[in-house]
Amino acid sequence: MGFLNGLFKSDTLRPAISLAYLTGILPVVRDKVQSKLNNFREYTILNAGKLAEYIGFTSEEVEKLCKQYDFDFSECRHWYDGYRQHGYEIYNPESVVRCIEDGSFDNYWGKTSTYAVISDYLKRDFQGMKESVIRMVSGESVAVNVTSYLNTMDSFATKDDVFTYLIHVGYLSFEPLDGRYYTNGTCRIPNNEIRQEWVNAIAAEESYSVTDEIIRASRELLLSTISRDEDAVANALNRSHIHVTSNRSYNNEDSLASAIYLAYIYALNEYSCYKELTSGKGFADVVYVPVKADKTALIIELKRNDSAESAINQIREKRYFDSLEKYQGDLLFVGINYDEKDKIHSCKIEKFRKF
Repeated sequence: MGFLNGLFKSDTLRPAISLAYLTGILPVVRDKVQSKLNNFREYTILNAGKLAEYIGFTSEEVEKLCKQYDFDFSECRHWYDGYRQHGYEIYNPESVVRCIEDGSFDNYWGKTSTYAVISDYLKRDFQGMKESVIRMVSGESVAVNVTSYLNTMDSFATKDDVFTYLIHVGYLSFEPLDGRYYTNGTCRIPNNEIRQEWVNAIAAEESYSVTDEIIRASRELLLSTISRDEDAVANALNRSHIHVTSNRSYNNEDSLASAIYLAYIYALNEYSCYKELTSGKGFADVVYVPVKADKTALIIELKRNDSAESAINQIREKRYFDSLEKYQGDLLFVGINYDEKDKIHSCKIEKFRKF
């Protein structure tokens, strides 16, 4: 800061400089009074303004590359998309290039960075942080205030400061609540590549050991669902539901949904997850559509103090499968009921037969 201040505000050097263009990971540090570089205009990952389409590859550019090199664009989006700016879908350029050069989809982020960046901040355990992390790893978005962070590597006072930092370095993406005001909004894990880094970080942090166990068991849950093992699915949800919530909010509908998202986290490696998907005569609670057509799609309907059979009937009667009319693979209806009194789940799985 001292060097830059002397360079750009020096009476000797200033006449020789007409324009300066600086790049970095974090915005200019905000000190207690005012930034010494207050005559700079910043374009950041929070609000890139007119430079939005240049901070990464756009969706159109990646689609052209996939066509040119015969790559599956849907799978490329699943792996490397997830950052959004002013109407643009932004992809990680390094990962897209490496993917095409190597001829395979992989976690290239982990080969140039380390999940320890996340682990170091998970240890801080600010109030509400663990619950928010579990929700994001499960595929949900959480609220974030990006205005308090001072843009340094050590001035963290709240979970919002940590999340804002992780947005700047790419481990989270930011979505403003209002497209005109880039202050408050939501953050989430952008794509499959970055989610693997979060999973690695959680596995290395002792305070997240139960979360790690549920994540490790998630692959078995997906297989149990596809093989229609209803008891195994119900038992897995019992464990997940206890973990994602407190006694006060245990019977909350959002907590039940969060339990579903966490329990099925492994599915995010192979599926796109759609929540409250408009379909047929209403909204399907959760729909998992495979990235590749050789996998089985899942429509999950949640009930409370009712029955799993009732959930199945609702899927059928309201034709939640209409939104998947172009999908040609197998399709399962998964009905889940939560009993508030006994705090247990029941499950019914039915294979949909197309005519």
